[in-house]
Amino acid sequence: MKGILDFIFYKFHYKVLAFVFAILLWLLATNKEITEAEIRVSINPIPTGNYEVVDYSPKEIELTVEGYRKDLLILREKGQVNVLMPKELSLKENGKGRVELKEENILLPVSSAKVKKVNPKYIDVKVEKLIKKVVPVKLEATGIRRNLKLILSPNYVIVYVPEKRKKEVHLVKTEKIDLSSIKGNAEIYLNIVSKFRVEPDRVKLIIRTKQEGR
Repeated sequence: MKGILDFIFYKFHYKVLAFVFAILLWLLATNKEITEAEIRVSINPIPTGNYEVVDYSPKEIELTVEGYRKDLLILREKGQVNVLMPKELSLKENGKGRVELKEENILLPVSSAKVKKVNPKYIDVKVEKLIKKVVPVKLEATGIRRNLKLILSPNYVIVYVPEKRKKEVHLVKTEKIDLSSIKGNAEIYLNIVSKFRVEPDRVKLIIRTKQEGR
């Protein structure tokens, strides 16, 4: 009996390390294994033209996806993909139409995975056309010193807004910024905050120090 116990516990810590290392290698090999799976996900249509998607059906599709097992698990956990819509749509008078779901237009949140098949192949959409409206940009800033001259470039942007709501949009604002630590000349890029698509989507804040007595 003693001989058996001595054999089991001889250099026991090395055996434990070897066992743990074997498990890690197995997990690594499993996660790097290329596999295929069917995953049901919700979709988020991304317009690429001058329109806004106001409704679509179905809200979920089934994807046949190929990739590393660990990435497919991530995709299944996230449960949502973005779908690039065509720039031009064939629509009825009521703004409704049908869009083909192409594999290459489905943007997955993981890089290694590839879409092999989509079901269904089409979704029905209702869209609203957008118009271009030029509006001024308002700087949202705190801590502005009296000796600073602030210039936004450009100070006007184009907003793509539904025609029915064009009277609601009079200006857009920049993201908030604290200028209290700015003591000299500087140039800072600020994002435009808007629920509508804006071009350009950021502007440059040019900061110049005023000369005393001017």
